[in-house]
Amino acid sequence: MKTLVLGSTGLLGQAVVEEARRRGHLLREAARRNAPIALDIADEEALCKTLEAEKPDLVFNCAALTDIEACERAPLDAWNMNARPLAFLAAWARASGGKLIHVSTDQYFTEGGKQPHDETAPVSFVNEYARTKFAGEGFALTAAGALVLRTSIVGIRGWEKPTLAEWAIGVAENDLAATLFSDAWSSSIDVASFARAAFDMAEAGASGLYNLAASEVYTKEDFVHEIARQLGCTLTAATSGSVQGLATTRAHCLGLDSRRAEQILKYRLPGLSEVVACVLHKYNEKPS
Repeated sequence: MKTLVLGSTGLLGQAVVEEARRRGHLLREAARRNAPIALDIADEEALCKTLEAEKPDLVFNCAALTDIEACERAPLDAWNMNARPLAFLAAWARASGGKLIHVSTDQYFTEGGKQPHDETAPVSFVNEYARTKFAGEGFALTAAGALVLRTSIVGIRGWEKPTLAEWAIGVAENDLAATLFSDAWSSSIDVASFARAAFDMAEAGASGLYNLAASEVYTKEDFVHEIARQLGCTLTAATSGSVQGLATTRAHCLGLDSRRAEQILKYRLPGLSEVVACVLHKYNEKPS
């Protein structure tokens, strides 16, 4: 199978590339920089030319503008990255019969606390990131065979700005002063587990909208404390805080109910301790 990964150099894209390679796919990698195919998916002409030239069997879209503040500052950029390209990817899937996997978000829920939300739960749009990602879902789903996956991911990138996981490891290892959000609920899954499950779902013939996340809902504070526990560290300088004080409004009740995905997969998705174990395993693998 020939697989084109869009956003291949990002946190998730790297894990998807690794999993596709492990499965023996004929792999093509595209990103704005540092990839074999230089592609900005906001460039409609370049995107369509790449699809025509590569003729993939599967397009796995990991590309997005995920910086919530950047989306607020430049809503047109957010639209051109997170929404509009999916119209062209869906048109490609309909015309070619190829498979489209699109990675969406969990940033739609402002009520419910720890309650997990299923795919039919009402959504709220408190920022441009959420608005544009939801529009992207709609465009993608105009292709009958498309697989749209709502998720939240954590992982190790090892370069540029530290990820949440890398920051949490630094806090734990160095007992740093930090504010840990006790009211920011999520079901973030490590990128390797997500990539494996996404390909498993595609191979099982899944299409439509699914949640694909950890099997447990937990807070950002819980995540950092579990990092510390597994590292054998003690947190003395970190304190609890609220996400409500951040400058840009965020949805914060982001637990996802992934039981429909688990029915397709026929296995349980990882919980918090397993997610953290996978993250730390990857962290320990990185070059010193």
